[in-house]
Amino acid sequence: MTDLLKKRFDVARWIAGEIAGTLDEGERALLERWRQESPRYEEEYREARAYILSREERAGKEMVKGEWQRFERKHYGRRLVWRTVARYAAMLVLPLCVAGWLWFSGDGEGRLSRTEDTEIVPGGGKALLILANGQSVELWDEKGLQVDTGGSVVSAAGEKVVYRQQADSSTAEKYNTLVVPRGGEFFLELPDGTRVWLNSESKLHFPLRFKGNRREVKLEGEGYFEVMKDATAPFHVLANGADLRVLGTSFNVTTYRGRMVATLVEGRVCLTYRDESVLMLPNVQAEVLPENGKIVTRMVDVKHYTLWKDGIFYFEGADLATIMERLSQWYDVNVTFGNEELKKSRFSVEMKRYEHIRDLLMKIEKTHKVRFLIQGREVRVEEYREPGN
Repeated sequence: MTDLLKKRFDVARWIAGEIAGTLDEGERALLERWRQESPRYEEEYREARAYILSREERAGKEMVKGEWQRFERKHYGRRLVWRTVARYAAMLVLPLCVAGWLWFSGDGEGRLSRTEDTEIVPGGGKALLILANGQSVELWDEKGLQVDTGGSVVSAAGEKVVYRQQADSSTAEKYNTLVVPRGGEFFLELPDGTRVWLNSESKLHFPLRFKGNRREVKLEGEGYFEVMKDATAPFHVLANGADLRVLGTSFNVTTYRGRMVATLVEGRVCLTYRDESVLMLPNVQAEVLPENGKIVTRMVDVKHYTLWKDGIFYFEGADLATIMERLSQWYDVNVTFGNEELKKSRFSVEMKRYEHIRDLLMKIEKTHKVRFLIQGREVRVEEYREPGN
């Protein structure tokens, strides 16, 4: 059972126990803590309660009991004592659950529609390096590459570029830009030893040599940073009008769709936007609200926001617009929706980034909330309809 499934099952069990009146104080505290983690979870909680109560009125006890026992046999290999809480929990972990919570039993067949057998492959290591002199170098060739730019640049296997800082008597600052296209990802080691993972549709502007008491780079898109410590020269990431100042730390920065969201894994970061600054500690996420110049912070499970660099898609209660945006970037496809309301549907799903796009879409289709039509490199999202309708 995946971590995502286990967490969703626990939440389902807590909500079911609350309705059935069997929830102990420890579980009640865990449920309350989960509800307070995000306004999205509070919304899911209310929807889940409404879903259970409405379905209890419609569904017969034997049908729900049978579904629960099938779930037990598959995931636990033994039969548990049938109780009211089990019946309610079963309602939430079934594929038709209200919040789109997915359980990965593999049962059932997806009905993904395709009008052409176009091969849509996952992304991979590719980028364009724009040198200070304006020359462009493609970095997705399999052969190794070495370029003299005033420092030493080495590309290995088309997915990694490493800078080694050298003495430079020139007073002029020279900058390179690494551009990662749709369907790409790339790893970069900066001249000071700082390591950066760049996601699809991202760009990093950086100097060939850090000088003075400030190290500064500019980011567009998404990047994960492991900053080399240097107390004499703080590291700054400029992203969408915000300034993140660090000494040595690990954090993720996203600027897609005009948002600036920073998630701190370890260390400390001072985030400044306009006249406001916040000090971030581990497991804190900060988001800039450009409409009013404010910075909001929240406690999060940081792995949810960093697994992409380890080759995993992880969405928890994410709206379909966000999910499809990430898939379009990684698989380089265009996505359209049958209506705007479909974008608001929420799903939780976990999958390796290097699997076929249809594997993830079929998992979502099993909720019977939406269906997907693939035509060439176009993915159309439609409202789910039963076969024959």
